[in-house]
Amino acid sequence: MLRKFLTPLSAVRRHSTKDLVDGFNREHTYLRISVSEKCNLRCQYCMPLEGVNLTPKSGVLTTNEIVYLGEHFANLGVRKIRLTGGEPLINKDIVKIVRRLKNINGIESVSLTTNGITLYRHLHELIDAGLDNTNISLDTLIPEKFAFIGRRPRQFHAKVMMSIHEAIASSLKSVKVISGVRSLKKTKTSWS
Repeated sequence: MLRKFLTPLSAVRRHSTKDLVDGFNREHTYLRISVSEKCNLRCQYCMPLEGVNLTPKSGVLTTNEIVYLGEHFANLGVRKIRLTGGEPLINKDIVKIVRRLKNINGIESVSLTTNGITLYRHLHELIDAGLDNTNISLDTLIPEKFAFIGRRPRQFHAKVMMSIHEAIASSLKSVKVISGVRSLKKTKTSWS
């Protein structure tokens, strides 16, 4: 589906990064690709309690289309790709995607932004596939507050913490823990 909108790679000449310059004259060598719109959390600031309507499967990028985008943008001077979502680890092909993107000529770095709930299960496979860096989102260090924000059991917090510790101990070049919530206040009955 995507290919009908893009010039075939064989017809794309080798570009310099000057071709990816924004209105502020900044050169872009970095691309973010969402590999899943699904998420295993239901964060209050992101997801309504009743959920959202998902895109039909026919409208979601396939693994081959994701790799094709990586190849296309590498030909335009992109050197770094970050995989995002929803939650990218929900994509069953995430290891294959990392491996194929990392093998694209010109791509120097493949990174992942994750909520960390299942990262500990996939980390070593992802590193073997070529993952360089990860950002792990964590809204709070308090398990009860985490459960309230994400509308999931507090045990999920322990999984994120395990993922953070394993990522730090791994061979990844960079591990960043980022917060999606600036401040929450506790009342007698709930966090708000």
